[in-house]
Amino acid sequence: MKVSFYCNTKYDALQLVEFYKQDLKILNEIAEEVSVALRWRDIDWKSDIIFVWWWTYAFIPVLIGKILKKKVVITGTFNYGCEKNTRDYSRRSRLQRYLIKFSIKHAWKNILVSQKELKLIQKDWLLKNLEYSPHIVDTQKYSFSENRAENLLFTICWMEKENVYRKCIPEILTSIKILTDMGVKVKLIIAGRNGGAEQFVLSLIDDLKLKPYVEFIGEIEEEKKIRLLQKCSIYLQPSRYEGFGLAIAEAMSCGAPVISTDVGEVRNVVGDAGVILYNCDITLMADSIKKLLGDKIKL
Repeated sequence: MKVSFYCNTKYDALQLVEFYKQDLKILNEIAEEVSVALRWRDIDWKSDIIFVWWWTYAFIPVLIGKILKKKVVITGTFNYGCEKNTRDYSRRSRLQRYLIKFSIKHAWKNILVSQKELKLIQKDWLLKNLEYSPHIVDTQKYSFSENRAENLLFTICWMEKENVYRKCIPEILTSIKILTDMGVKVKLIIAGRNGGAEQFVLSLIDDLKLKPYVEFIGEIEEEKKIRLLQKCSIYLQPSRYEGFGLAIAEAMSCGAPVISTDVGEVRNVVGDAGVILYNCDITLMADSIKKLLGDKIKL
């Protein structure tokens, strides 16, 4: 079996984003040959299966696949039923909605990582070509650790401007400001691949006078990410929308207490094993951090 993996992204993202890496690894294990295409025109149409990440640009592969009678599989987060997300299906143009719906309707299979989205789409569109397969965590790599640094907070965010707001980075920083003004000694580390908003985040840190308490380290290798997840006192990932929350699952696998928000698939990922906030309220976030740190806080 030959598979062509298509994702409209940069090549380095395939090496950095865990769910891309996981899918490529699985495909290479089950297929005789896997080719990678970063543009639709580079898809190997001689392949038995065309594996596409995201519905937003799947229209052309699905259309060509129908003509050539190829099996096209699409996966990702659909962004459906989450009106607060600027990329939600309902907030897209009529043309975009038509192309996305065409893609999901005519794909051979659609693999959704969010059970919540799958149920909504099944209910609204009555499709039978939907499958559910949540993201997974390699617990051999993301292994449990009890050795925690005192009062060390950690968060990961792709530094694209809209994503910085989606991941509530301004609110996280303001909650840290509240804590430090109270005399609570915490250290926050922010990591994430480059996306153009690095200077914006650094300016926020400077404006809030948080340089002694916040370290922005940018892109990091997976090994360093795992070490920080194993070391931090709390992993912070509040969000205005979260398709799945793989980094949350990775943090939990490493034994890190998690603070997130009740959006997307997060509640199904976290269950009762973390603190889930109603929204990104800065006071509530600061209080939750303080409570989790508990008696270990130094005043």
